[in-house]
Amino acid sequence: MTKTQIRDIITKIHFYLLGFALLNFTLKNTIEISLNYRLTYLITLLIYASGIILFFWNFKPFKKAVIYYSFYFITPLLNLILWLFGGIFFTLLTSTVLYPIYPNKIKTENEKIVVYSKYQGFMGACCPYEVTEKKYWLLEKKKTEINLHEVIDFKSVLIKSANGKSELKIKYNKYDYETERNIETDTIIRIKTE
Repeated sequence: MTKTQIRDIITKIHFYLLGFALLNFTLKNTIEISLNYRLTYLITLLIYASGIILFFWNFKPFKKAVIYYSFYFITPLLNLILWLFGGIFFTLLTSTVLYPIYPNKIKTENEKIVVYSKYQGFMGACCPYEVTEKKYWLLEKKKTEINLHEVIDFKSVLIKSANGKSELKIKYNKYDYETERNIETDTIIRIKTE
């Protein structure tokens, strides 16, 4: 294979993955069904890796396509620089740039349900969580969002799934402003699964 053929293959893979990622993003926001989180993150990493490779490949001789591919090179580099030099302005800028690609963290899961902490950026509200149901090994369907406005200790969270229903038993400390002390609170969230 020649260098041109290899570059064409990488370009096709890049744009197919990008189209697939955009379709996944659209489906997630419209009908709330998306690819498994790990697969989505892998696709995002492959898009960035192929974009960086194509940036260097198109840089010499300079082609107009390098302007598009420079996004994939500049974004991680900019985030690294902003992280190293800190400051509130740089933190705001980094959280804005990272928002589309920053992965949600898995907080707890069982064979049916996955609970993610949602990335809200630097000045986002406290503690929103997204609950999804696993479907057919590759897909996830968003079931609900949880926001108790308190940090949840997920070591004590219990998830039970049976007969098309799931329960999340959550214990957390809630600050009571009247008595000025923390009160241990627990709640049960019932989710209908299929």
